[in-house]
Amino acid sequence: MPHSLGTTRFPAGSHAAATWTIPADYGGMTSALLRRSRAFAREAGVPVRVLTFSPDLDAAATRRMLEERGELTGGVTLHNVWEDLRLLPDAAVAPSAKGRPEDVPRGAEGELVRTETGPDGEVRRQLHFRDDGTLAAVDDRAGERRVTLYSRDGRRGLRWGSVWSLYRYWLDHVLPERPAYVVVDSKTMVKFFASLRRADVYTAHLVHGAHLSAKATDAHGPLTAARTPLVEHLDDFDAVVFLTEGQRRDIVERMGERAHTYVVPNSTDLPDGAVPPREDRCRGAVLASLHGRKRVGQAVAGIERARARTGLDVTLDVYGDGPERARVEARAATVPGVTLHGYVRGAADRLADASFLLLTSRAEGLPLVFAEAMSRGCVPIAYDIRYGPADIITDGVDGFLVPDGDVDALAAAIERFVTLDDDAAGRMREAARATARGYSDAAVVARWADVLDDVTRRRRSARGGGPGGSSAWRRFRPTWWARVAGMLRRAPR
Repeated sequence: MPHSLGTTRFPAGSHAAATWTIPADYGGMTSALLRRSRAFAREAGVPVRVLTFSPDLDAAATRRMLEERGELTGGVTLHNVWEDLRLLPDAAVAPSAKGRPEDVPRGAEGELVRTETGPDGEVRRQLHFRDDGTLAAVDDRAGERRVTLYSRDGRRGLRWGSVWSLYRYWLDHVLPERPAYVVVDSKTMVKFFASLRRADVYTAHLVHGAHLSAKATDAHGPLTAARTPLVEHLDDFDAVVFLTEGQRRDIVERMGERAHTYVVPNSTDLPDGAVPPREDRCRGAVLASLHGRKRVGQAVAGIERARARTGLDVTLDVYGDGPERARVEARAATVPGVTLHGYVRGAADRLADASFLLLTSRAEGLPLVFAEAMSRGCVPIAYDIRYGPADIITDGVDGFLVPDGDVDALAAAIERFVTLDDDAAGRMREAARATARGYSDAAVVARWADVLDDVTRRRRSARGGGPGGSSAWRRFRPTWWARVAGMLRRAPR
């Protein structure tokens, strides 16, 4: 039977989210993944496994961090392929009964991964150690890549001739209930999941960022390098989900109509109760990682010019960290009223104290921070970049849109807002809150339920030779992997 809680019903089976890693200073994409996973668990009553693939991730430490932050709750669990390999019992490692223990390296105390590089700096080999220092796995990248497991007494066990073969083996074990539904968030994992051929695994790629480069003037313009695999493998997923209708339209214009493209925005927790009036109309905020594409320096410049234009004490609180911090700090030091707070846990709650939010990114999907700000009565002022802002902001009603990269227009919009009378500002705040209600967890999870139901129906229709079934089913005909399911292990040497 389908999973259900309240009025939301999900198809029965395993449910997962896939990403490369969970960085300590994670930004919007990871925040959205974690929020959505918790919403699935709460609104639809399904456990959600967050699947990670980075060999450098300390999963145990990350798990503790996320639990402390309240991100892993209500049936959401974190998994990492390399951690699970370390935990395999020797019986599962399956060393040959005739194999002899080898003189293998040992890990130092607390050492999980040791990376060996060649003279050119390229990674030649990665050694993975258990907590007790014994060698668990060797990922040999010199020449033909292969991954080999080792028992605790140093005997060779399971071996794979590619890391993707290992990933497939792991998915078969970490997602035991079938069918399995995997939302692929990370662009790093697009090619792998596009290659996955499992008749009982459904894949949905959620596109968090723009696929067109900043130089593109229309839907047929140049692609970003990071999103090129999305376009190349568009038809290799059961569903491709966009955060905005504008981006979905551009893909359809470029590639032709596709029945498996959908629009589902990110959700946000909506604060309860009325939003109190802001006494300080001039207090602004930025929530963004300090990377070049966020152009936080332009937000600082906008505040500087707004102060000069109005003569008011317009301020800006910047929440976030990243490689551009030193440069942004140097710029902020020249502008009174600009404060950099670094990474702040629960920074979205600080938006309840801000009057307006600035977004100066070069490219976005649908910024989660918009809904977080608007639900708290914080009015967004954003560059009108290709995707995101115009899909949620109605200019002059619940926020402001200004030409991309135009700092003078940004300052003018700040001036326009901070000089509104109290009634007009109050109406904008209420309009912003009304817009944000469409991004509640319950509303967004219900849309995901429709997507999962639809991909299940289309797959069954394809198998039955229904409309469009012949081309759709080509992907699911028995392949070599299907014929040898469960025989991923190579003979130990």
